[in-house]
Parts: sequence; structure tokens; C-alpha cells
Amino acid sequence: MDTDAHAVFGPIENWQAMLQRHAELFSEMAHGSAIGFVRRTGSGLQPGKHVAGLAGADGEGRMMAWAVVGNGMSASLRPYTGFGDVQVDLLFVAEDDAIGAMRDALDADALSIMRRLIRQGGIMFYVMKTKYELQDAGYEEFLDTLGLAFLGACR
Repeated sequence: MDTDAHAVFGPIENWQAMLQRHAELFSEMAHGSAIGFVRRTGSGLQPGKHVAGLAGADGEGRMMAWAVVGNGMSASLRPYTGFGDVQVDLLFVAEDDAIGAMRDALDADALSIMRRLIRQGGIMFYVMKTKYELQDAGYEEFLDTLGLAFLGACR
């Protein structure tokens, strides 16, 4: 792991341990489902730019990815070059202090911290697949845990 990514995300093994403790949350997700976390400073997002400019937002650095492989969710680091080639279903773009707060809560309840940070604006949330693709891939329970509306009130 490169030094910058290690300073931001910390040991990837700690994230993996948290994912294993919450394995039930990811048990319905399809093989290959992936969630990415990238630093706001390396995301390529420019303040005040419209959503239409996201495809051309070049980024740099490393992205932490959670991907369903084998028996469950696995944490790893991947190169991040921008939205156009992100290869995840959901992308969380976070301020460094938000990533730090999650990292510091890995032994406690990092997902509750994540939920709070999304509501406070420390983490932005981008959906890279359609609602139906996410539903077919089994994301409903994960999104509900984070307090993110998924299927709406009428099911």
C-alpha cells in the first residue's frame, strides 16, 4: 500500500475485520458487487460543477474498494483515475476527516458513523448503477442501514 493511502485509510486489514463482523449485511449481494471510497481532494470534483461534468472528472490516487468475492465482502485498494472508469456500483466521496472518523470507529460502529457523516455532508454518495441493477445485486439492506432511500415508501 502506498504511504498516502495508508495515512488516509489505515491498515486495510482493519476494514476487512469490520466487513467480516457485518457479513450478514452483505450476504445477499451478488458476486462482483463493489463499493468505492475516495478522498474528496483526489476525486476530481470541482466545487460548483454540475453533475453533467462528472464523467470528465479526472481523479488521482487510490480508492478503497469493498467488493463481493468468494464468500463475502473484501476490502482492497485500487487505483482511482476518475468517475469515468471507477468500476464500482456505489461511490462515496469523503472528506479526509470523515474517512478518519470511520477509520477510528472500525472497532465500534463505523457504519453508524458513516450514516451520520452522509447526513452531515462529510461524505457524498454517487450511484453508478440504476435502481433496478442495485436491487438485483442485493444492495437494499446495505442502503437501508445507511439510511439512504432505496425503493421508496411503497413496495
